[in-house]
Amino acid sequence: MKNYIDFLFKFRMSENLSKESAMMVYDSFRGHLEESVKIKFKQHNFHLAVIPAGLTSVCQPLDVSINKPFKDNLRKEWHEWMSKGGAGLTAGGNLKRARISDVCGWVKRSWDAISDQIIFNSFKKCAISNLLDGSEDDIVYEEIDKLIEEYEKENLEELDNEVEIV
Repeated sequence: MKNYIDFLFKFRMSENLSKESAMMVYDSFRGHLEESVKIKFKQHNFHLAVIPAGLTSVCQPLDVSINKPFKDNLRKEWHEWMSKGGAGLTAGGNLKRARISDVCGWVKRSWDAISDQIIFNSFKKCAISNLLDGSEDDIVYEEIDKLIEEYEKENLEELDNEVEIV
């Protein structure tokens, strides 16, 4: 972990960003919370933000917006490979495993299909990179607003026409 922090710092130096503070967002894995790791982050002008256990599905950009479309894309790649007879059968009648080169291609294409905008929005949705003036706070609640709207729409259809909603 400490080598990774050094790598990040060297990268930031090469981009002339080393004097500006940066924030690193990590889950609460023990290795991220060791005192030596915290000290190393601080030495290199990084602020460490730790997502509490059990909240990564709400606060971690990968979990919130990126993993599902990535996995959907990867699943589509696998289905296409299977439908074209890519697997074949072993002598025992089992499906052959995919070649590493095939799997690497699936992963690359699946990742390439994730737009920069999805990644950017995932940080906004988790309120990690939102403007401090509150002008982007609505991004955090867009999904909730959609769910509420769908719920209300479903329930309106169930209500009697004589009920008036104010």
